Amino acid sequence: MGGVIRRRGGSSSTRTRRRTRQLRILIHETIHALGIGYAEYGRQRAEVIVDTATAIACASVGLRVDGDSIPYIAGWGETGELDAVTAFAKTIDELARRIETVLAAGETAAETVAA
Repeated sequence: MGGVIRRRGGSSSTRTRRRTRQLRILIHETIHALGIGYAEYGRQRAEVIVDTATAIACASVGLRVDGDSIPYIAGWGETGELDAVTAFAKTIDELARRIETVLAAGETAAETVAA
């Protein structure tokens, strides 16, 4: 079995990856809901801003989303939209911090419940 715990519904690591992807998507869509829409920024820029903030926020709590986020963000480079990372760095930072604050509060609450 190679050290992987197998249970009904797939391996533990498969479930963890699936949950991480689901959380990444939820964070991504939450950032859109915070005001980073296509009407305001255009689709390409909005996606670069949102997914860059998502990657930063996820990394801050140890979620490895770089396998999904980096290729997605880099894909927008073909149309020159990566300039949005520099042009909207302050916005990206503010959005990532807002999400990080919520995620950190959730970790603290989970630790309290577990204790």
